Amino acid sequence: MIEINLLPESLRARRGSATDGNAAGDLRIDVWGIALLVSALTIPPGTVALWWLQRTEALELGARLEAAVADSARLAEFRAASDSLTEKSREIRERVALVEELDRDRFAWPRLMDEISRALPPPAWLISLRQLSPPPDLTVELQGVAGNPLAITEFVRSLGTSDSIADVRIVGSQQRGSDPDQVSRQAFTLVVRFAHASASRRVEPT
Repeated sequence: MIEINLLPESLRARRGSATDGNAAGDLRIDVWGIALLVSALTIPPGTVALWWLQRTEALELGARLEAAVADSARLAEFRAASDSLTEKSREIRERVALVEELDRDRFAWPRLMDEISRALPPPAWLISLRQLSPPPDLTVELQGVAGNPLAITEFVRSLGTSDSIADVRIVGSQQRGSDPDQVSRQAFTLVVRFAHASASRRVEPT
């Protein structure tokens, strides 16, 4: 069978272009549909995963921040306790030093008088005692009379053996009474310095 197309060339061209346009439109519609489908399948899970990751990191950072704040508070308490202990230790040292100083000076006179009384021999007696310097470097001048020079020597030697006497010096000695019928007496003057526990004793020779 022989077919004869009686349509003009312009109509045939227009019909062909319309058919091609519909095909292209269908093709574009299919591409956008696939893109929307892919987006619908990938964007929500990605968003959820990103949110979960950020939430996990935020919780971890919050836990670290809380731990750091707790450590800082604990260290602040330790530092305050350490400063308090240091201050108390300093106060205790100051009080102990003050008590030691008061105790050292308080018993200087009683100990010195005890040692002088112990060392004074029977044939000698004191007539005056004068303070030359106050504690802690307590120094006194002793004036007395002895029945003989040996008593003075014994007195000085006994003072020199005492742990409470740091220094004994004979300032002067002279004889009293030149009458042969009277017993001659020897006047003497000594300078005695009180000794603390750390002081070294020194006795000048007679």
